[in-house]
Amino acid sequence: MEIIDNVGAPPELVRIIHEEAKDCDVTQVIFGAFIPGLHGDKGAFNPVVGSIIIDLGACIVDKAWMKKGIMFIPCVWFNLLMTAFHELTHAVQLEAEPELAGLDALPQEYEDEATEIAERRLLDWVKEHPVPKLSEMGWVGEQLKRLLNRLYAEMPEAVIEEVDLQGTDIVARAVDAARASKEYGTEEKTALLLKQIDEGMVGAKVGDRKYLTAYEAIDLDYVQHKTWED
Repeated sequence: MEIIDNVGAPPELVRIIHEEAKDCDVTQVIFGAFIPGLHGDKGAFNPVVGSIIIDLGACIVDKAWMKKGIMFIPCVWFNLLMTAFHELTHAVQLEAEPELAGLDALPQEYEDEATEIAERRLLDWVKEHPVPKLSEMGWVGEQLKRLLNRLYAEMPEAVIEEVDLQGTDIVARAVDAARASKEYGTEEKTALLLKQIDEGMVGAKVGDRKYLTAYEAIDLDYVQHKTWED
């Protein structure tokens, strides 16, 4: 498989794609930043040439994970992994049903399936690995450093917190993640979650601050994995 890296992709992302692409018909992966042809999408798969395109710039600006209380650095990393897993799933789908390649766009059910599989693969990855440090994220890490330096004047404590937690599996303040979830959205259930963290059942504590790990924060509503009580 050919890698065309036009910006400096995170080495771990390249490794993951090499590993995952063994079982599907992908001949080329292209990394770029703010690619005009993608119109803001984070990635695409071209079945004609078996090419996956990943837009690192679009992965930086998409803040959707932060709506779940997840911090900035892991938000970007999750975008990168989800994009890779999503497009790899499309490669498998189109290999199994080549007639889909003639469509202008895949039916929504295939997009939904790719998103669900990508989130499960993301959960599998974060169970075994911490979020890479900025120094391990290539061009993306350099861009994040610049953005965090700019934000420091407005919110120094938050930036320091992000930097101190890089390279760990801690990705969200527990209260922020709980408030953003359906499962723990009430004061009573948030209090229960914080109690579970105090008792060492879930999450992590750094000083007096309570956090959730990536595996917990990504799916706090238990859509993709079983509840902790099970």
